[in-house]
Amino acid sequence: MSDSLTTLAYLHGAPQVNAQFRATNSDFQVVEQLDVEDEGAGEHQWLWVAKSGANTTFVARQLAEFAGVDERQVSYAGLKDRHAETWQWFSVQLPGQQLLAWHDLKHPEFRVERALLRSKKLKLGYHQGNAFRLRLRDVDDVPALHQRWQQIIEQGVPNYFGEQRFGHDGQNLTKARAWLTGELSRKQVKRWSRQQQGLLLSSVRSALFNQIVSARIAAQRLQPEADDFLLLQGTRSFFRVEALDDALAQRFASGDVQLSAPLAGSWREPWQDHLSPFEYEQLQQEAELLAGLQRQRVDLARRALLLLPQDTAWHEVDATTIELSFRLPRGSFATSVLRELIQPLTKQGEAL
Repeated sequence: MSDSLTTLAYLHGAPQVNAQFRATNSDFQVVEQLDVEDEGAGEHQWLWVAKSGANTTFVARQLAEFAGVDERQVSYAGLKDRHAETWQWFSVQLPGQQLLAWHDLKHPEFRVERALLRSKKLKLGYHQGNAFRLRLRDVDDVPALHQRWQQIIEQGVPNYFGEQRFGHDGQNLTKARAWLTGELSRKQVKRWSRQQQGLLLSSVRSALFNQIVSARIAAQRLQPEADDFLLLQGTRSFFRVEALDDALAQRFASGDVQLSAPLAGSWREPWQDHLSPFEYEQLQQEAELLAGLQRQRVDLARRALLLLPQDTAWHEVDATTIELSFRLPRGSFATSVLRELIQPLTKQGEAL
């Protein structure tokens, strides 16, 4: 099991088109999708923040410092990339206070564009998804890129968790493995906050998910089979395939149900009630980590095997520059779309 996406299987084969991505932060734009109404009262001050070159947790710390509160009083729906231009909501709990003069908060890497009052805090995962605008430069074969883009729109990409889920140089996964396999003492682990422990557990589940998805794609098992678990489109509800029939095949073809892979965690025996034989075989390759997740009582969940970009658009800025726009549900990674699309170039124009 690895934190790197380089070893994972491609759905459409390794991309052959070379292009430069993220020459500047503005080449990767992310807008959080969340409709928010100004209630005009409440102890939570919600802030619409634009940032460039800063990660979400850094901005949260700056907001807390400006408001004179502990960082735990600041909430957000999801983490956004540092090397990008992003727009997202934050909330700051300030009981009994009027709106602060947030426009007085000046910082070179972010700005508060809107502030309002609401009765409840912003919770993690509260947003519907994210809208992306990606600019690809120095594209060496625009027709081939367009053909690949159409293939991705129609068939999707593997719904891999991006490398940012695993921390810088995979440090989250390294720490999590040491924790769950008993290399660290309880005293060492107790120094971590609940949030940090949650991030580490999430990194393990994400890596195991990626491993199962990659193995299934490599085996070309992309149609429903008996004992698979299918997700209902747009929900977290799933069911086990008892037997294949025409009605189920039609639902799958229409997108009403999707193939899924597990986010590993606890289950009650027998395991067949929660995993397919193929998934169980894959997870047993990391039995020690799986046992660690079960000791932490992390609930098993399901995630779609493939990811389909929505509301897609293609714009040719010039002969070698393409701008792509699309929307993804929360928890999905634009970098997983990009991975199937291009072979990225360094700033010097060399393939990575």
